[in-house]
Amino acid sequence: MNKKCKLKTTDRFTIAATHTISQGKGVVLWLHGITINKDEYQDFFKDGAEFLSAAGLDSLRIDFRGHGASSGSSLDFSVTGQMLDVEAALEYLAEYYKEKINLVVVGCSFGAPPALFAAEQYASAIKGIVLIAPVLSYQRTFLQPETDWAKSIFNPKTLSTLKRTNKLFVNPEFPISSRLVEEMKIIKPEIALRGLKREIVIIHGDADSMVPFQVSKDFAKDIPTIRFIPFSGMDHGFMDSDDESGKGQLSIENKLRIYKIIQEQFL
Repeated sequence: MNKKCKLKTTDRFTIAATHTISQGKGVVLWLHGITINKDEYQDFFKDGAEFLSAAGLDSLRIDFRGHGASSGSSLDFSVTGQMLDVEAALEYLAEYYKEKINLVVVGCSFGAPPALFAAEQYASAIKGIVLIAPVLSYQRTFLQPETDWAKSIFNPKTLSTLKRTNKLFVNPEFPISSRLVEEMKIIKPEIALRGLKREIVIIHGDADSMVPFQVSKDFAKDIPTIRFIPFSGMDHGFMDSDDESGKGQLSIENKLRIYKIIQEQFL
């Protein structure tokens, strides 16, 4: 059963969510990437919630502020705002289940940092952490970008426009604000990554064209708590690098493999 929810944050944003209710053997909180929504690209999260539901696991998928059906515009989106949205989600889950829940947080791309921060702040409530194609360094992903995609967005010309207009376009329909860019200069997800004294599962495709695979690889070599699972030939998210539709055989195999890794966190 899918239950539509409206969550309230402490700073008065309304967060749209979908609660997939199965047998309650555990719960996954899904945190999507920037410019997308709670279903994620090509229904990656929606399909994942359905897959896990068949195994008796519940899910909560939220739209971050300024995304999907949540209130606010893209200019309201920020790292601190993401954390307030996650806080509202965790409060909802605690109220719904009325007892300690078996919770795994899954963060994809720009949803990875709030997953790390939540695991740091709510350590007793969160059983497992799975990060997919994660942004682990704002510096290497955006501010001093290592991929051509990010270089096309963060460059002297666009940053000059940001200063004048308070808008930097991640895509033609999604401008972000100076506040988010300034937060990315100050906030360090890698500090949380190093500080967590527990296993962190990182899944990353070695053909990722948006978030540098090498960043995940470098951290995995340096931090013993990381369980690093590289996917050969996979682009950003789950899609095979030769598959733009996400419906090719290799892409489907990637999705199922990722869902099974998430399911394993409850064993």
